[in-house]
Parts: sequence; C-alpha cells; structure tokens
Amino acid sequence: MSAVPGSIVLPEVPGTIDEHGADKKPPIRATIYFFVIGVVAAAATVPLLPHLKAGTHSWATFIILGSAAAVAQLFVVRTPRNQSYHTTVVFLIPAVMLLPPELVALIGVIQHVPEWLKNRNAWYSQTFNICNWTISLLAAWAAFHATAGADHLLPNHDLRLALAGMAAAAVCVAVNHILLAPMLHFFYSHSFRELGIFSFESLSTDLVLAALGVGIGTFWVLNPWLLPFAIAPLLLIHRSLSVPQLQEEARVDPKTGLFNARYFAATLAEELARSQRFERPMTLIMADLDLLRDINNTYGHLAGDAVLKGIAETFRTQLRHYDVPARFGGEEFAILLPETPPEQAFEIAERIRRAVAASSIDVETSSEPISATVSIGVAAFPRDGADANELIHQADLAVYRAKLQGRNRVLDASSEPLVVPETRSTPLVAVPDDGEHRAPLPGSIDAHPAEERRHPRPHAVHGPTFFSLSKRLATVVGLVGLVGSAAGVAGLVFGASHDVSGLIAIIALVGAGQALALELDLGSISVSAVGAIAGAALFGPRAALALALTTAAVEWSARRQSLHHVLFNIGALSLASLAAVGAFSLHFLDVQGDPGRILTIVAGVAAGFAYFAVNMGLVSLATAVEGHERWLRAFQERFAWLVPHYLVYGFIAGVIFLGYESAHLWAFAVFAVPLFLMRKTQEAYLRHTQKSAQKLREAAETIQTQNVSLEQANRLLKERSTAAMESLSATVDARDAYTAGHSRRVQQLALAIGRELGLSQAELDLLGHAALFHDIGKLAIPDAILLKPASLTDSEWTLMQKHADEGARIIDRLGFLNDAVPAIRHHHERFDGAGYPDRLKGEEIPLGARIIHVADALDSMLTTRNYRAARPVREALEELREAAGSQFCPRCVAALERILPVEASQTAPEREAVAL
Repeated sequence: MSAVPGSIVLPEVPGTIDEHGADKKPPIRATIYFFVIGVVAAAATVPLLPHLKAGTHSWATFIILGSAAAVAQLFVVRTPRNQSYHTTVVFLIPAVMLLPPELVALIGVIQHVPEWLKNRNAWYSQTFNICNWTISLLAAWAAFHATAGADHLLPNHDLRLALAGMAAAAVCVAVNHILLAPMLHFFYSHSFRELGIFSFESLSTDLVLAALGVGIGTFWVLNPWLLPFAIAPLLLIHRSLSVPQLQEEARVDPKTGLFNARYFAATLAEELARSQRFERPMTLIMADLDLLRDINNTYGHLAGDAVLKGIAETFRTQLRHYDVPARFGGEEFAILLPETPPEQAFEIAERIRRAVAASSIDVETSSEPISATVSIGVAAFPRDGADANELIHQADLAVYRAKLQGRNRVLDASSEPLVVPETRSTPLVAVPDDGEHRAPLPGSIDAHPAEERRHPRPHAVHGPTFFSLSKRLATVVGLVGLVGSAAGVAGLVFGASHDVSGLIAIIALVGAGQALALELDLGSISVSAVGAIAGAALFGPRAALALALTTAAVEWSARRQSLHHVLFNIGALSLASLAAVGAFSLHFLDVQGDPGRILTIVAGVAAGFAYFAVNMGLVSLATAVEGHERWLRAFQERFAWLVPHYLVYGFIAGVIFLGYESAHLWAFAVFAVPLFLMRKTQEAYLRHTQKSAQKLREAAETIQTQNVSLEQANRLLKERSTAAMESLSATVDARDAYTAGHSRRVQQLALAIGRELGLSQAELDLLGHAALFHDIGKLAIPDAILLKPASLTDSEWTLMQKHADEGARIIDRLGFLNDAVPAIRHHHERFDGAGYPDRLKGEEIPLGARIIHVADALDSMLTTRNYRAARPVREALEELREAAGSQFCPRCVAALERILPVEASQTAPEREAVAL
C-alpha cells in the first residue's frame, strides 16, 4: 500500500493527494512528517551507496526483480474502502531475500520510476512513496538476515528459512503501513479508523501477497524453472482483489454515487423483513427532482447531470450513516430510513427539501449558479403498506400530490383520493431480484388462461418447456439421457433378478398409475412413483431402464413431447431408479425378525429419498440452465416441497417389498387397490376444491362489479358536487355586476399560463379547479364590504383577507379536491413574502397559487370595477412586469407575456374558446 493516486480516497475528501498536485500544498504537519521520513531514508541509504560497484554480484537478479516490481506497480487495484493495492510486494520480498542491502536500497526508486513517467504524480507524493518503501525494505532485509543467521537458536535450516521469510514479510508490511498512516492522517485530517489502513482487510491482503513473495524467493534459490508456477497465482490474486470493486460498482449508480435501484430493492426487502420480525418502525422517502426537463432544455444535459450529483451530495450530508439513499430512476430518488418513525422521517425529509432548495450548483453553461427543488413523499411501515411495492406506491402517490400542489414540498402518504387522470401509468414497483428490467404485464382480459398450465408431476418431473435448446442445455440433456440410458442398459445386462413375471407386473402397475394421473390447472398428481421405487427395491438395477421407458412412453402419449424431453426423462428416471436400488441395499444387512423388517422399511424410505434427490436434482439442473438461475434456488422454489411425498412413497414401497416376499404377485393387487382408491379420493377432493374455487371466483367477480358501480356513483357524486361549487362560484361573481364571469376568465388565463409553463394534464386539471374556486371564500364576506366603492378600513381589510382561508376550508370539506386547497389558500401570497394569509415567499408559494395570483391581477386590471375604470392591456402588462419579483412570480409573468399578445388579439368569445 502506498500514497499513490487513489490509494486512500475518502468520500469526504474532494481528491487524493496527487489529484491536488502542485496547486495544493501539503498541510504543515504533513510537510514536517515528510521531511522526517526523508531524513530517515537518507540516513539508512547513503552509507550503503559506496558499496555499489560494477562487480557487485546479483545485478541480474536486481534487474529482473526491479523490472517485475516496476511493471506490477502500474497495475493498481482499488477497493470499495477507497484503498488501492499493488502486487509489487510479491517481487520486493524476493529482493529482500536475495539481494545485498545496497541493491535493496535502490529497488524503491526503480519501482516507482515507470509509474511517475505514466501518471506524473505530485513530487512530494512520489518522493514520500520512495522513502517509505526504502525504509520498509531495508527493515525487512534486516529482519530476514537476522532470523536466517540465528543458527544457534534454530539449528533446523529449513525452519529457520521459513521463519526468516515470515519475519521479512511481516516487518515489510508493518513498517509500510505504520509510516504511511501518519502522512494520510495529517493530509486528510481523518482518524486511522476512518482511513482503514490498519483494518484486517488491508493488512491481511498485503501479508498474503508478501507470503507469496517468500515462495517466489525460495523457488528462485531451489529451482528457477519453477518460478512461472509460483507467479501464476498472482494473476488470480490480482483479479480476486478486483472483485469487491466490481461488486461495489454493481450496486452504485455511476452518475450520482448513490446506490442503484437493484441494491435498494434488496436492502428494502431485508429491512422490511427485519422490521416485521422485530416489530420496529421503518420509513421510505421518495424524492423527485422538479423540472429537470427545463434545466436540460435551458442549460444542457450536462447541467442536468451536475444537478443530480449536487442533490445526491446534499442527501449524503443530511442523512445518517445507516440510511440508504438510492437513485430510483431518472430524476427520482429513494431513501430508506431504518428504525425511523414517520414523524421523525418527515422532519428529515423537510430538512432535505430545505437544503436542496438553498443549495446552488455551478454548471459550465451558466454564468451564475443554478438552483433546484425536490418534491418528497413519505410512507411508513406498517402504517402505509406491508410490502415493498405498496410502500413505494404510497410514497410515489405522495410525491405526485406534492407535484400537484405546486412542487417543492413534503407530503405524507395519505389515503385521501387524488384528482388524477384515469389513464395514469402503472404504480412503481420494487426492482426484481435479478435486476433485469421487465415491462409491466397488461391487465387480464379473460380470467381463464388460454391454455392449460401444469407443474411437473411428483413421480416423474420432466424437464422444463424448452422453446429452443441452447448449447449448455443441449449438453445437459444429452449427458443425462446418454449416461442414464447407458447406466440403465448396464443394469439390465448385469442385474441379478430373473423374476420376469414380477417385473412385468410392476411395469404394468407403473404404466397404469401414470396413465391415471390427475391433470390439474396447476399441475398433476400420480401414484406411479410408488411402483417405480418398489420395482427398484424388488428387481434391482434390471428394472431401472424398463420403468423409465414405461413412464416416458406413457407421458409422451399424453403430451406428445419432443424427442429431447423423452430422452431427458429416460435418463433421469433411470438414474433415479438406480439410486433407489443403491439406497435399498441397506436391507441386505443380516438382520432377522422384526428388526430386519424395520430395517427394510427404513431402506424403503431411503430409496424414496434417493429417487427424489436424483430425479429432482437433474430436473433442477436443467431448469437452472434454461432459466439462467442458480441450481439450488431452482430446487428450493420448485421441488423441495415434494420431499415428504417421496418419503411416504418409499415407506409404501418398503411395505410392498415385505408383502411380495410372502404373497408374491398378490401383494401388488393388495396395494394397488388402496392406491387407486386413494386416487379416486383425491379426484373427489379436487373436484370439491375446484367447485369452491369457482364459487370464490364468482364472488370476486360480483365484488368487482359492485366496485365498478361504486366508482361510477363516486364519479357522479364528484361531478355533481363540482357543478354545485361552480354554481356557488358564479353566485359570488354575480353579487357584483362588475365581476361577472371573473372566476371563469381567471380559470382560462391560469390554464393558458400553465400550458406555457409545461404543466402536465393532471396539474392543469387541478389548476383549473383551483382557479375557478379561488374566490369562493367571498361567500363569507358581507356585501357592505365586498361591494364598498370607497377604500376599506383596517378592520374591513382584515375581514376581506380571510376569504382565501375560508375558500380553502370550503373546498377542503369536499374531500376530493384536497390537492387544490394550497393553491386557493395562498393565491394572495406575494413573491417577496408580504402577502397573506401565511406570508410565504418565493418558491415556498405553490406554483398554482402563483399562477392564479398573476391571472387574477390581470383580469382585475382589465375589468371595470365600481372604484375604477378598466385599464389597457399594455398598461396592465407593464404593471405586472414592474411588480415581478416583488409581488408576482417572475416565471409566471414571463409566461403571461408570451401568451398575452395571442390572447389579447382575440375577442372575448374566441379567447374563451381557446382557453377551454
């Protein structure tokens, strides 16, 4: 380990030592320490230099090991702990063992020259690295030769050499880390623990590499031709050191440095399971960057990327170390807050929102820093959802409501209905476990599947449905079929059983059981596995191939499977039967009486398990190869539940074996009748279950029909309530002849401004409702005040100001226009914070309220009132322009200026038609 570029790059540090280069001088403490190390290195090296002569031995060894170390120094491996490793020490330890001290002192220089030529690191960093390694190597040389020369303490030469190599490796690694740690501490002002330089990972990695160097040095002495075999593992070690970094990159979003959606989904599932198990709180935050499209269109996409990075950095500074921030997709972020109740999470979300709004981000395409805002939704477990998808959906709905209410705000998940388009996209869901994107499935049209779906049968679970055979799958199918068939033929040839009649009977029993299998929508049930295991127990390996061919033939006649299915089934069932034969050999132990019969039953159970393990294991292998998944996972998910069934099958097979010894073929009849009766019982039970399921489906359809009726009634109620409120709004306007039609005109102007600002259709719908009802609170204002031609007194003005709050209360009581309430309540707020009722300022004011404020002011100026005449359009626009930034939102005024010439050039009816 060394202080080369990227050796220690902590997240809190803007760059490494060398990235600062000459523009950043080292801190005074680091400078002092640098000179101390330089003096020590010079004191250790200078006395050795006079011993360098042309005739100094080992020059060839020095050149080879020095070149190897210099090349290895160029290949750096970075780790997720912001450290980097070089495999250089593998060649430095042999130099310590083989070279004289004067050449060892030069290795540190040779080691770093190519690196400096390639990277041009800062002079103080490169010089410190050379001094550090020089001291470390000379200390290791001293430790090696001191231990190797202690023949009076350790007479055994081989043991002494091994201990000397161990001492050299330990001293080299220890001195290197001890010298490097203070320099990094002084430069970055971080503790040794934060640096991680003395962590187990850091020390153990360097020690392993040094130990490999001891082996290389030993081979150099004993047999240099073996060196390639000693160096070969270095490639594997180098690649293994890269694995943690690759794993880290696989879970981190490269653009923001936050976790990616796949890692977030896995962590969310783990935390959700922990919260459920221990009944602990957990909260999910979804945050969406407002108007990223405008930033990209105005400043360029690189500016948009810079904003995303800036917001990610704000998240890091505002969150706790155990919180999990991630980029969920596009401009949307997700934050997992373990052990956090919703009240505390809301405070954290609000703190994040304020920090983002207050931050400024420098971009190359703008002369001034730009700012951005986020809309945040908060959902808590278990209050808002019991699974990951429900929590994400609820938080996403809260974000959507925050967007509708004007952006740049935090909202808690709520069950209140939203005024949203009926065609809104599918809710967000957690990332699948395999991390692959899958398009959402379309809604079901027909409740019944177009074709029958079946699960593998318990007795002979055949391979998966192969649409096309890949090379790997073809290899598996071919090997299983070939090996199984060959083993079955060998069992047929070398088997010892000559009971042909019994074999024919068991084959017939297995074929009949397979033919009478119950076919279900979700699978099939058969009792033929009992006969297959009993046949393996009674007739040994000679029955394996015959039973496999019978089962595969009956299966093919029912399903008309392809050739590779049949081949796979024959091979797998043959191997399964042979495995059952081997497991049943337990009963050959010389045990008489009841213990012997019990042993036979145990052997039957073991045979059932062996049959299951081989058959299902091979099917799981084929399934895993076809589906590109882990074999164990395929086995556990699809077949592990069948273990008890096969143990029972093995028990029955053992009993059949005992019965066959006394009753011969009649034993098959004795056991076949109950088995087929059991099949009839299963059939009756399944029919009853299917009828019950059909009734449940019918009940579900009835409930669905009722839900549709309720939705229609609810929609009708909303429409009639809205119509009633529109009538009330028109009543407000009609109280004064001068303001007739004011609310409708404000609605049309507000919608025109909203379209110019690029609002979505849902946001425009909500804005239209808010604008139409913005003055409905004037129902509570007496006519004496509302229609007064003179100036209002202070008390009268105070009462008039309450109309905004009263209007918000009236609309809030409706229940289905809750998201329009903020725009109605705050449509008289001023951009400079001098408005009412809450004296909000700037971006704190909902966007809808700012739009309505501008539209309301314009219509008021263009309309004759009882206290003044109407004003010309140009004069009204000039007043709005002068008040932009103080009374009105500059963005809204600018949007109005762009559309006003078009709107003003038309007659009132034409203007109304365009707005509508």
